[in-house]
Amino acid sequence: MPLAILSAGRIAFNKAAVMAWAYREGRFAFRMCRNITERRQQLSNWLRKAWAAAKMEAAMLIDAARREFEARAHLAQRAREAVALAAQFRNDPEAIRFEIEREHYRQHFQPARIDALRGALASIGA
Repeated sequence: MPLAILSAGRIAFNKAAVMAWAYREGRFAFRMCRNITERRQQLSNWLRKAWAAAKMEAAMLIDAARREFEARAHLAQRAREAVALAAQFRNDPEAIRFEIEREHYRQHFQPARIDALRGALASIGA
């Protein structure tokens, strides 16, 4: 059961899961307690650790969402560049293929340019 959930761009903590985590992880420490004050102290310690774990899980969810957003933005940018490059060749697949071949035989080979040209070729569906 997850301790934190990312929903609509916001973090929601599952308090029942946090309590269950604290009791599950601290079950042996609870058995060693002689009286209720020791038990409360142990519960406080394990709840602190459970909330720290929940916050760490929330941070990982936020980081994963940020990386996904950046990846989508990067892919959208590459798609715009591919469309613009195809427009430079008037959306002619043969002209783009010729440019790819020409790029292969240049003295200073540029694989990034070939990749961009292949993306432009793919953007026009050829």
